[in-house]
Amino acid sequence: MSKSATDIIPEEFMNPENVAEVIAFLQGIPVNGTEKKDILAAWSRAVGVKLSGSQYASVVASGIDNLVGF
Repeated sequence: MSKSATDIIPEEFMNPENVAEVIAFLQGIPVNGTEKKDILAAWSRAVGVKLSGSQYASVVASGIDNLVGF
């Protein structure tokens, strides 16, 4: 992934209080799970928040490479 989190995640979500919004945003974009995880990790580093494994897993599971039946 060559883009930074700030290239993808809306500016209004670039603070630690927006964890839920960032996860929902990433779940809704058509990108593979690994890239979503990388974007989420970059965002968490940029805003200084620690995320749980389940938060990462929920984003990875929403990747276009993990969709079944489409």
